[in-house]
Amino acid sequence: MLYRADDAKITALNLGDWNSYFKLLQQQLSESFEIKLLTFTRIDLCAFKAKRLYSSDPESYAIGGFKDIEHNTWTETVINRQQVFVAHTIEQLAEVFFDHQLIAQLGLGSVINWPIVFNGNVVGTVNLLAGSGAYEQQSLEILEQLYPWLLVPFVGPFEIKESS
Repeated sequence: MLYRADDAKITALNLGDWNSYFKLLQQQLSESFEIKLLTFTRIDLCAFKAKRLYSSDPESYAIGGFKDIEHNTWTETVINRQQVFVAHTIEQLAEVFFDHQLIAQLGLGSVINWPIVFNGNVVGTVNLLAGSGAYEQQSLEILEQLYPWLLVPFVGPFEIKESS
């Protein structure tokens, strides 16, 4: 199964078809994780801003545009320590995400933020969200296995078409 999925990802990359590439990654991740929202976010450490490259729900979380990164527990964990951030309840999310009300309105309450590190710096995050408690017993091994594929959009030539 992984071989066929890898072939499809390679084909998407050869064609420069980033949307298909992200959807293939989402499909693979969905085999191991409950995912109601998946985003890929580029991190600009110099400007301390983030830019969404992909969203499985572009109406609620559009791609493109930079937003400031807040200094909080999330930043300390993901950016400074380069470790995974996991929250299991909307209350935990509210402590670190300014948009926690939208997250709650979408029925989300759990998150995994997987830092993508290249050349010693966090260059992006892969963000999985689902209902409260969805990731309490979740193994993160598949994210480790897919890491080279998750890294590609953050280090290759990548152009996104911003939603209007």
